[in-house]
Amino acid sequence: MTISSYLQGGLGNQMFQYAIARALSLHYNADFTLDCSWFNKLEKGVTPRKLELPLLNIDPALFKNSGKLTTKKKFRFLIQQYLPFGPIIQRQVNAYDFDKEIFNLKNINRRDLYLFGYWQSYRYFSHIRSLLQLEFTARELLPQAYKQYESKILTSESVMVHVRRGDYVNSPSASHFHGALDLDYYQTALKDILSIHPNAHFFIFSDDLDWAKLALPQDLSMTYIENLSPDNSTIHELELMTSCKHHIIANSSFSWWGAWLRKNNVGKIYSPNRWISDRSLDLSNLIPGDWNKLKA
Repeated sequence: MTISSYLQGGLGNQMFQYAIARALSLHYNADFTLDCSWFNKLEKGVTPRKLELPLLNIDPALFKNSGKLTTKKKFRFLIQQYLPFGPIIQRQVNAYDFDKEIFNLKNINRRDLYLFGYWQSYRYFSHIRSLLQLEFTARELLPQAYKQYESKILTSESVMVHVRRGDYVNSPSASHFHGALDLDYYQTALKDILSIHPNAHFFIFSDDLDWAKLALPQDLSMTYIENLSPDNSTIHELELMTSCKHHIIANSSFSWWGAWLRKNNVGKIYSPNRWISDRSLDLSNLIPGDWNKLKA
């Protein structure tokens, strides 16, 4: 039996898709692979992404490229999920649901398992958090250019603040589905953390630092994390995020991981109470109960 996880999206999404495959491989005592074919040619209207998971401490042999997912292949997968033989196709309907039955699949020892989806629930892999903390570290050492940030983070009451804009603002489809967070969300979180830690130092991570520098309060102790390594800056920023004591995340899987993988387990974490434009979404499987959900 082999478990295959179909990778797609940015680094945060790729990490979710890896995490569930890793958890299931241990649960079923099975091999697993990572299907990278989505990155061969992105579909029209989809935000361009790079395959960045190999930059983490993950076995390179796990990555497989099965070629473009053609219409013929998609049809075969669609039919296969209803057949009692061949690979089991597990296609997630809601990215934020938790389906416990995936750990109780019948005849799994005699069939391969193929995973399609985003699997954005910590409940799938919370029991292997310590393992993921090891594997989701950068393969290369933190460059000297970023060490100045790391030193300041480790010697201050550091607070990660992630401002996600980019396609949430510039892409009509992403803006409609996700939507950037209002400034009020950040102001509420900043005010609350300062009421507890007046000496807090805020480290700003963003794909739009120019906007953040203008919009966020100017009178606070802040450091803006500049993109010093264009080819793999997200990997180094993730490392810095996990080193912060407290976290103010965006509605972003990238900053979700920055908080969930944190090295300091006693800090406060602030999360928006909405993840996508649909405010009726139940976030209980995505946002841990001990995180502070704020109106957004």
